[in-house]
Amino acid sequence: MRWSSFQYLVREGFRNLWQNRFMAAASIGVLISCLLLTGGAYLTFVNIDHIFNWVYEQNVVVAFVEDAVSDEDTAALKGELESIHNVLGVEFLSRDDTLDRLQDSLPASLFESLQGENNPLQHSYIITFDDLALFESTLEQVEALPEIESVSYSGDLAATLTRLRQVILTIGGWIIAVLLLVSLFIISNTIKLTVYSRRLEIYIMKSVGATDAFIRFPFAVEGMVMGLASGGIAYGLMYYVYEKLSENFTFGPMLGLVNFSRVWLVLLVGFLAAGFLTGVLGSVISMSRYLKTEGSEQL
Repeated sequence: MRWSSFQYLVREGFRNLWQNRFMAAASIGVLISCLLLTGGAYLTFVNIDHIFNWVYEQNVVVAFVEDAVSDEDTAALKGELESIHNVLGVEFLSRDDTLDRLQDSLPASLFESLQGENNPLQHSYIITFDDLALFESTLEQVEALPEIESVSYSGDLAATLTRLRQVILTIGGWIIAVLLLVSLFIISNTIKLTVYSRRLEIYIMKSVGATDAFIRFPFAVEGMVMGLASGGIAYGLMYYVYEKLSENFTFGPMLGLVNFSRVWLVLLVGFLAAGFLTGVLGSVISMSRYLKTEGSEQL
């Protein structure tokens, strides 16, 4: 294609947009709504995943050391625990530390007779796992250490959270996919209406020998511009709304929303790419169907 022809077709695409500006505005509005729903679903599940990760960090295993183990072996046990795959952190609590924590939450008079050698509590290690999907296998390695007498943990909670996280992320993926298909359907039908309103012009172009690619190109430009405009506007609206919501959800690490700086690039690229592909594909699909079924019929 010659440069002059390319320029002409691009101008035709923008001219078509202006001549059908009300229909184009309606298409952009619908596509913006679909992109906002898609972006909202993505941000919702990003924040759910963030909350689950925070909950995972609070879920710890307490490993109690055998009473017969010497202080030297107890100290060396920390290194063995840290060397286990999937162990994120290890904190040692002596029996005296544990007693002090109990005294902070209960009346100290209850523990006056338990000081020094009378302390019946055990040395313990508080262990945090990295990936709770590997909870059971990691726990087995901890329990296999001969110095460990017993382990206290919330295994059911770990398994439940892991399953719930997977279900929610799967549902989120399906929601996003369905919304993108809806957007493609809407833009395709909008272009179809535009094509129908200019069927006489298309018929004349085909009558004088214009190729299908030549006829499609302005409509592809029209769809591309609508898609990119929708993506840019949707991104700006999403940023504004999300920042306003973030100001009202700062009540601690669990309830605080994920910082927008962590997701802005994914949203920007995703909105522009989704808008571009939806606009172009919608235009191409509509034009292809029209040219095959009606484009060569006499009007």
